[in-house]
Amino acid sequence: MIKVFKSALFLFAILTIAACSSGKKALQKGNYDKAVMQAINRLRANDDHKKASSTLRKAYQLAVDMHLNGVQRAKASNDLLKWEGVAYEYQQINYLYDQILRCPGCREVVNNPVKYDQQQAEAERKAADARYQLGVEALKFKQNRAKAVEAHQHFLRVRDFVPRYKDVEEKLQEALFSATLKVVIEPIPSPTRIFDLRHEFFVNKINEYLHNHLISEYVRFYTPDEVRAQQLDYVDHVIQMEFDRFSLGNVFSNKTVREVSRDSVELAKKDGEPVYGTVKATITEHEKAITGGGLLDFQVYDNELNKVISHEKFPSEYTWSIRWANFNGDERALSEEDLALVNRVEAPIPNPQWMFEEFTAPLYDQVISKLRDFYRRY
Repeated sequence: MIKVFKSALFLFAILTIAACSSGKKALQKGNYDKAVMQAINRLRANDDHKKASSTLRKAYQLAVDMHLNGVQRAKASNDLLKWEGVAYEYQQINYLYDQILRCPGCREVVNNPVKYDQQQAEAERKAADARYQLGVEALKFKQNRAKAVEAHQHFLRVRDFVPRYKDVEEKLQEALFSATLKVVIEPIPSPTRIFDLRHEFFVNKINEYLHNHLISEYVRFYTPDEVRAQQLDYVDHVIQMEFDRFSLGNVFSNKTVREVSRDSVELAKKDGEPVYGTVKATITEHEKAITGGGLLDFQVYDNELNKVISHEKFPSEYTWSIRWANFNGDERALSEEDLALVNRVEAPIPNPQWMFEEFTAPLYDQVISKLRDFYRRY
């Protein structure tokens, strides 16, 4: 038997939210299910509550009659999915039955609540039958992704109604495979002939993300090796990326000289008393920087349409820099910031590989964001 539908969860929400109501107003408005649940809630807190008892007595029978009328209307319908409506109505009655049984004060008001377990199970079985047939029919056109998605949705509903119904698990897998948009991400060509750069880490990091984060239930990303290993005879999209250019700018260097001083510094003692004065120093500050920048060309090729359906160029830039200093004069004239610069050691310029990896970090974020936005609609 399937779990409680969303509507039953709605009834549970009513039970929680309307903690202070006897249900009388809901009864007057014809909201019988709500009136029953509010009355039950009040009686759980006070089993002698007269208004709640009166409301429950009236509202319960009206709610049952309303759902039984719904059963008859659904059965008389020509809708192929009418048994879902029938199952829903029986489920609502059974839900009220369960809630009354869990309320001692309610059982004194409603001595003989009704339950339709068998009827609900029968309706769910017929609902599963209908969904299964619709799924099988849609799966005949599994070369059509939209039809395959439709089939998969039907089979999911079958499993909701009747777990392990016939071969529904196999049908689900078959429909999901046909419904899935298969996307291969090709390796990226070497970014430049000038530097010996290792770049495989970039696309490997993207593949790792895509294999561990679901963007869409009906989209799956493959590496070329996975395509060959799984013997896929067709992929829908091919993603191609290439570093349009990557260059390291000339090393920037700069030197500035500045005078610093500090007043009221104790210089000596005379006759036991401190002598104050001004101390001075000359700071030579050095700065060195290098920038790596370029573009990543990104495009999505659709094999069915035989054309590129998305093309973008993602820019990126990374600047490495360092500052240090030395000084002549009295150290006491230096500020904390000056001391930090003086104590800093000149570092060598990073190698091209390190600069390239820093350059690709924001590109990774841009590519992932693009893939999420683009494939979320499939």
